[in-house]
Amino acid sequence: MQLMNGAYLPIHCTHISNKYIEVEAPQGISGSKKVKLELDAIHEGNTRSIKAICAADLDVLNEHDKHYIKLHFERISDEDVRFIEQFVEAHT
Repeated sequence: MQLMNGAYLPIHCTHISNKYIEVEAPQGISGSKKVKLELDAIHEGNTRSIKAICAADLDVLNEHDKHYIKLHFERISDEDVRFIEQFVEAHT
């Protein structure tokens, strides 16, 4: 995930839907209202590099001393949304 100040954060996805994503990161988003998200995803042997512009809804320090960050998608391709929807459908 790339912040507005140019810094990069490694992330771990904890939840995803076609509207938002929740991730854990070693540090907070430092006041960035928007971030560039790049997520390597795999579902049923198909891989995809999901890229999106997201806006932050929440950034809190969790019980694992990591930042829990909730973002909603502002710009994401239709193909990435379909990939996410297929993943969610298979895991509900």
